[in-house]
Amino acid sequence: MPKSNEKIYFSPDLSERERACFETGIKLGTLYHILSGIPIRNDEKIINSIEKGIESAISCQPFVKSVKIHLVRDKILGNKESEFDYDEITGKIIQAEIFIEYESINIKAKLEWVDELEYPLMYIEEIKEKA
Repeated sequence: MPKSNEKIYFSPDLSERERACFETGIKLGTLYHILSGIPIRNDEKIINSIEKGIESAISCQPFVKSVKIHLVRDKILGNKESEFDYDEITGKIIQAEIFIEYESINIKAKLEWVDELEYPLMYIEEIKEKA
């Protein structure tokens, strides 16, 4: 794959580590905002399809090595009392893990609902420099 020269758009003061963290934040934000609001039903086939589809879409982004999405089934409404009933994906339902590799930096990041914060937290769990 030919090398791009996207680096000319970034400050030369930015370290590889900072850029890797920036790229990670972009991917986590994208993942969250793509999923939020999608209609969903407590149906394994539908849930699996959404998980795999979004994993595939996010994996297309630059520097993504892998992504795993899990929608918490017991937080998805199951009873469809009328034709118009459905649930939608919120931050309380999304759990995701993403691995980013930028230059010599590897990052493992997560998105998950944190009860004590009452917030879908996106965070870097691990950051390593390749030897």
